[in-house]
Amino acid sequence: MHSHLVVGSAGLDGLDPGRYLFDHESGNLLRRVGWDNERSRPATAQTTLVLTVQPGRSFGRYRHRAWPLWIADVAYAQTAVEFLVTERLRTSTGPGPRLRALLGVPRAACAQPWLNRGLVPEIPLAAVELPPSWTVDVGRSHALATRRSPALSEFEQATGRRPDPRAVEVARLSGQAWVLGADRVETWSVPAQAPARDIAEAVWQAHRRAASLCYEGVLSGRWRSRPVSGIAAGHGRWITHALAMLPSNGHGHTNDAQEAAA
Repeated sequence: MHSHLVVGSAGLDGLDPGRYLFDHESGNLLRRVGWDNERSRPATAQTTLVLTVQPGRSFGRYRHRAWPLWIADVAYAQTAVEFLVTERLRTSTGPGPRLRALLGVPRAACAQPWLNRGLVPEIPLAAVELPPSWTVDVGRSHALATRRSPALSEFEQATGRRPDPRAVEVARLSGQAWVLGADRVETWSVPAQAPARDIAEAVWQAHRRAASLCYEGVLSGRWRSRPVSGIAAGHGRWITHALAMLPSNGHGHTNDAQEAAA
């Protein structure tokens, strides 16, 4: 996944209007020129964070099962931005011509223009409009920085007790026995024969809600979560995503009031 910053005509904290790529390794913003015109500028006054995926590697491995993984990566990142920033943010999802226009790029399916520039095709999948100024919540930032998924061995050590019925279903449909050790399992599903548009929306919503639950769990100190994907359809429904959870203290169950608040 890649993070792009589109700075509109108003500029941003010393940044000139234009398009930038965030280098996650160096922490630097790299200026990118437009495709149609080397001097082109975004036709907007808004500053927008655009999240993209490079489909090639995952498609080569997973083929038709790759697209939910693209959405998963972006949905978790998009929700993390909303989790961190105290101001209310406007978000939108793609793919589509609007997000491609923000970055000034062609469709990923048109690979040759990308390759001619020595680039790998990208699909813009989400945009987050940023206000003129914003504040990152320090406590949430610390929680997110320290969040780690529990190791599989932690779930496997707990498989001796009677599992959550949802854990049994997810473990069977995904072929991942470690899920049986989860103290709590949340699932999101959609009818397997639903229209493609409804399925795509369900996949977005599932991962957004799972991400929110995951981040709120670590902030509250109650839960540690591990996402579960690759779940086959069963009984006419497809579990688009699941979250396997362990209490932060490593033992016992929270009460119903705590579960409702988590």
